[in-house]
Amino acid sequence: MKKNKHFIIIIIIIILFIIFNYIYFRRASYKLEYQINDFNIVEEYNKEMKAYFFTITKKDKEYNLVSLSDYTTKRRLINEIEVEDSCLNFKTTNINLYSICNNEDEYYLKNINDSDNFTKESSYENIEIDSLENSTYLLWNYHDFIYINKEKEKKFSLFSKDIYNINLIYQYNNLLLIPDYEQDYIYNKIYTINTDKAQKSTINLRFEIYFDSYFLGDYKEKVYIYDLKNNQEYYIDMKEEKLYKTESEILVNNKWQKISSQTFKNDKPTFEQDLPVSYILENNKLYIKVYNSDNLILASSREIKQIVKIDNLDVYYISEDTLYKHNPIDGEKALLRYSEWNFNYKNMVFIF
Repeated sequence: MKKNKHFIIIIIIIILFIIFNYIYFRRASYKLEYQINDFNIVEEYNKEMKAYFFTITKKDKEYNLVSLSDYTTKRRLINEIEVEDSCLNFKTTNINLYSICNNEDEYYLKNINDSDNFTKESSYENIEIDSLENSTYLLWNYHDFIYINKEKEKKFSLFSKDIYNINLIYQYNNLLLIPDYEQDYIYNKIYTINTDKAQKSTINLRFEIYFDSYFLGDYKEKVYIYDLKNNQEYYIDMKEEKLYKTESEILVNNKWQKISSQTFKNDKPTFEQDLPVSYILENNKLYIKVYNSDNLILASSREIKQIVKIDNLDVYYISEDTLYKHNPIDGEKALLRYSEWNFNYKNMVFIF
């Protein structure tokens, strides 16, 4: 009888411990305000976005920052603010936070001028390689996709003729989707390149779609396409590899909205999702924009042609003939160089 009592007590203690840990460590949105020296700080955690936001003000200056560090139960995460010239440096607890500066004209990252010079370490199919990091790259050279990562280099041939502009293409998880550009006006076949397996395959479509169409986005293992010629929305079920017709809708912050055919033709809307941080190009300059802030923060001093990919705080872009990766904490890193990017760079680079 005593053994049973002891066993029950142990079980109750374990259950209480699990409940305590769940309550104590689960993510919870919060907002608080505190001061360090002459700086007023508003610290906020948004559990839906899994992001920390900081609004730091002093006199007429307001600095907006974001951290995507893992959630912590600690609060008042900025311990100290060091002023260096026109820049603010932060000592923090349990999170990473980048330095930010301001002059009379604009806000900018402290590491803005720490530009990385390209150093050729190797090459493959006229692609010069400095660093691959842990990514896989698919690079279009008008007739092949060049597949490059640390383990493998490979070519995928799709078409018998050169295709100079692949306007209709989509990146979904570890797949790249490319319509059959050897067909005229319409297509009923999509090639896929699986970057995990380094394999090519084909999805045969049940309906013909005009090339006057575009990808809307993806949701729950479905990739959506809108045919502007036929005023028809489709989705590809990526599990079944089958095409279905559907209603004319787009997804905005995980809610479906009906869209008129005229809006599709005029505005070409795509799926939208509020993000904690975004990167934008203005006059070929790269800026960070923190959610719910009007301030633009200059991120790079380079003249940039195109943003290739945004992955949380990481942004990939092409300047002249070189692909770079930038992060506000780590700065800029040169990755690949291809002379053709001096002339043609749209839909030429995909990063997984």
